[in-house]
Amino acid sequence: MPNLQIPSARASTYRGRNSLPLPNSCDFKVAETVFAEAKAKDYTRDQWEAALDKAEQRAEPDEDELPLIIVDDFY
Repeated sequence: MPNLQIPSARASTYRGRNSLPLPNSCDFKVAETVFAEAKAKDYTRDQWEAALDKAEQRAEPDEDELPLIIVDDFY
């Protein structure tokens, strides 16, 4: 897996019910840089779910870290 650079930009945290096309039962963060690209590319629910899967794989469970979705997770 390539070494992904996680942006130091702000991130929005989503807990439980959310307005994104993702499961409402999980907690995660979305980097602010994702929103502009997501609006332009009109990502599908499947693409959001795949991005969340990648973010969950990258998160450190021992540190109770929430998964952070970044732009690279959509590719």
